[in-house]
Amino acid sequence: MNMCYKNILLICLLFAVSFGSSAQVPERRPSLGLVLSGGSALGIAHIGVLKVMEEAGLRPDYITGTSMGSIIGGFYALGYSADSLLKICKAVNWDLILSNKVPQNRIIYPEKKHFNNSIISLPVSFEKLKLPSGMISGQQIENYLSFYGWPAADISDFSKLPIPFACVATDLLTVKQVVLRKGYLPDAMRASSAIPSLFSPLRIDTAILSDGGFLRNFPALEVKEMGADIIIGSYTAFHPATEEELGDLTGIVKQIVMSRSIEDFEENKGLVDYLISPKLKGISSLDFNAADSLFNRGYKAALPFKDKLIKLADSLDKYGIQKPLEGILNKQYYSFDRIDITGNNIIPDSEIIGILNIRTGEKVDKFKLSEGMDLLYGKAWFEKVKYRIEPRNDSLILIIDCMERPKFILYGSVHYDNALGSGVLLSLSAKNFPTKASVIDLDYYLAQYYRIRNSFRQYINRNEKMGFSIDFYADNTLMPRLDIGSETGDILSRNFSTGLSINRTLGLNQMMNLSFSFDNQYLIPKYVSESFIKNYSYDNVTLTYNYSVNSLDKQHFPDKGVILDISAGASDLIKGHIKTGSTRKSYSKDDAGPFSFDRYYTLRANYRQYLTKVNNFTFSFRGDALYITDCDSVLAQNNFFLLGGQVSLNKRSVPVTGFHPNQIPVKAFAGLGTEMDWEFFKDVHLSLKGNIFAIQEAGREKGYSLIYGYGAEIGYMSIIGPIKAGVMHGIYEQEKYFSKIKAYLSVGYLF
Repeated sequence: MNMCYKNILLICLLFAVSFGSSAQVPERRPSLGLVLSGGSALGIAHIGVLKVMEEAGLRPDYITGTSMGSIIGGFYALGYSADSLLKICKAVNWDLILSNKVPQNRIIYPEKKHFNNSIISLPVSFEKLKLPSGMISGQQIENYLSFYGWPAADISDFSKLPIPFACVATDLLTVKQVVLRKGYLPDAMRASSAIPSLFSPLRIDTAILSDGGFLRNFPALEVKEMGADIIIGSYTAFHPATEEELGDLTGIVKQIVMSRSIEDFEENKGLVDYLISPKLKGISSLDFNAADSLFNRGYKAALPFKDKLIKLADSLDKYGIQKPLEGILNKQYYSFDRIDITGNNIIPDSEIIGILNIRTGEKVDKFKLSEGMDLLYGKAWFEKVKYRIEPRNDSLILIIDCMERPKFILYGSVHYDNALGSGVLLSLSAKNFPTKASVIDLDYYLAQYYRIRNSFRQYINRNEKMGFSIDFYADNTLMPRLDIGSETGDILSRNFSTGLSINRTLGLNQMMNLSFSFDNQYLIPKYVSESFIKNYSYDNVTLTYNYSVNSLDKQHFPDKGVILDISAGASDLIKGHIKTGSTRKSYSKDDAGPFSFDRYYTLRANYRQYLTKVNNFTFSFRGDALYITDCDSVLAQNNFFLLGGQVSLNKRSVPVTGFHPNQIPVKAFAGLGTEMDWEFFKDVHLSLKGNIFAIQEAGREKGYSLIYGYGAEIGYMSIIGPIKAGVMHGIYEQEKYFSKIKAYLSVGYLF
């Protein structure tokens, strides 16, 4: 009966074209339906089919889709053109979506130190341990879908979109297909495309929804039920495997897993009048970066149908011109009558709304709400946080859905390098403990040359940008060949610092603070001193202003971003101590002895810019400067900085290629450096680097020295952290004790 009706309808259309306006025209214009299948990345080929339809003058009256077809179809139903959809697909960072990674520049500044910087992170909780339901939580893709689906945020009935739309998902509880016709459009598209074991399923009402492609990958019946008289289908999903493809395990598993979907397609394709199947062999279903190639193959597959589609468009126009598409893409603002928070047990509503900085009745655009989601996620409170907008009667409700992390998280790593030796890194982070809007971070590097960094931060304003912190820092660091008086040798520097600071974060990647600290430094010779000196120690108080920027996309082997630190400090030596044999003598301003108690000022700046990766090459350049107004007049050791090594080992350590860590004590310097990093294989890097510095050594009154260094490094981003091995050459006319050629090895994460 259905086929008979279609034949009669098509004959009528051809009749209308042949006899023009003299023919008898039925009152109702036949409706055109479009079906877009799943196929993961291969579904991008649908855009090429849409482009040919646009060129033929055809616009569907109804659209259905599954999986990737639901995303392409859903956005097309909003009014995006084929060209716009291709631009969106090319603009999306698919690598981030498919890796479940978030760029470091979307993590708030104080949390960057823990982000992707440990081997393990374990929740410290009394609740039952739950394994993740999918490899990818959906944080990234849901943000993208909500951003581009913004124009339809206040439309909960998909039949009222500019082009009526429906998509198909699978309910994992009932193992039945679910046709999504109402709700929040980005959620519907996300549920329909949630590939099991890759993306976690999405709960909508009482259903737990996953990819619709396993039961109904080609929803032709659904578009017919919506009212389509004529149906065009684009199919980019699975076809039955050939005998050759069944010769390996992959082909057999795919055939078994997708057998129901293939069978369903065979049943549904009979409902379609024009079936377009792009030839996509040779492109992986996960190669989302092949957007241009997939578009071209879809376009090429649709071109043979173009003449027929033009005739169809002319035929339909004989029944009356199609109504213009309602334009909703220019919607910019919504105002919300209520803000609801769901899924939060640890973080109170007031804190979440404070971070969002959105009030009821206020006009909000997608950029502000997207930034608010970034700020919330960047707080490291949530495994996932997203928004949805729900119209209820005459009200518009903003709903924030949260999936909280535990209140306490334990991080663990191992590390080795030439300067610190081997050790274990343990960190504990606690949110909203012991008070609301507070964070405790306890970081320990347990080794001979240890590091301790503890802090308690308390936020004091609504959006948690302003707060104060109590900080404690300690380290035990080896300084090679340090001059003290007339003696030279290895020195242990044991540093202790505790203080109070007022902090303000500026967006995600900037922070400034004003701190007051008490600093104690011990200098302990590792040799037998001729003057029987056991140690020197200094007690300082320091007031420091610091402004920092960190917009790197990754903490290790970054591709782009900026590091900037500017600080200015004023320090006073309160007491100095010298231990000779078993005797310890203390000095103060009234009895200065060999110490200088004059106030000194420190100005410090460093800048590093990573340029966007091109053809797997990343270039960076850096600039560093330091000026200290006064050094200890006799010992010249109480307020120096140390140059050398590849990473900063403590507060006064400055990396300089060509020299051992902490090799050169200085009180002033200015330097430039550059580096070229080539990722020649996935996660494997070759780096060439060099720098030049003009320095004034700690004990030098006038003049400066020039130092040069260059080196090569091989690096690998492993599951235990970055592994780096390199060789470097340093040129310094005052170098007496070290070879000019040096090698180094570093394994694992470090703070």
